[in-house]
Amino acid sequence: MSKSRFIFAAAAICALAVALPATSRAQSGESYGGQGLGSALANSPMMHQGITKAGIDDITARADKESQFKIVKDVKLGLKDADPNVRVQELNKLRNVEDPDADRLLIEYLSDPDIRVKMKDLDLLGYRETNSAVEPISQMLFLRSTEPAVRLHAVAALGRIGDAQGTLPIIQYLQEESDDQGRGTAVFALGEIGNDKATPMLIKLTDEDPSPMVRRLSKEALQKIDGELPRQHGEAEFAQKKPSGVTPTDQKLAKLREVDQQIQNMSR
Repeated sequence: MSKSRFIFAAAAICALAVALPATSRAQSGESYGGQGLGSALANSPMMHQGITKAGIDDITARADKESQFKIVKDVKLGLKDADPNVRVQELNKLRNVEDPDADRLLIEYLSDPDIRVKMKDLDLLGYRETNSAVEPISQMLFLRSTEPAVRLHAVAALGRIGDAQGTLPIIQYLQEESDDQGRGTAVFALGEIGNDKATPMLIKLTDEDPSPMVRRLSKEALQKIDGELPRQHGEAEFAQKKPSGVTPTDQKLAKLREVDQQIQNMSR
């Protein structure tokens, strides 16, 4: 072999040795410079056009849905535990689960025999603003077997859900309730719902209720219905037109309860 042919063959062998590892890296998903296939796709024209991203988003959405489905499935098993504290913990796992089965499961366990489980259930349905729970919660208010504390949580849940269908059940509850705390919670709930069907009852309570706290809360509820004070369901909208110096509702409620307690202490 001539010297020139020897040099050419050596150069070809070196080129092949360099090309083979590069091909191997490409097949295994590794690209030039140590970047993976995902990085390469992210910087590709297809990604910038949204074609690849749509596929990735779809995969992510399916994975999230499967994850939430698993949470609901696991909670169903956990709720069979005989310990009420365990059932409470299991229900709490559904707080931010978007699967519709989570709402159905919470509604189902409104009939749990333990008071702690029922109260947690009601609080979660209120937090989730589950409209489909309004009817079964309303029914709970007037069952003789429903404990007073559970009724209180039921009224609060209807207020947090904010569905107008909860207005009449709360008004009926108000007409039958003698406890100041129960009436105060109901009045607050009516203000949160914001339905003007509650106006006549609230006006009457503002003028006639024996509790200063209930009278003040009734006035505040009327202001919410009239749009003068924000509701939790409409705070973003109210913030755009809210006059300066308006105290948030939750702070007002705390102050009113303090005043009411001071009045009761003075009368003893």
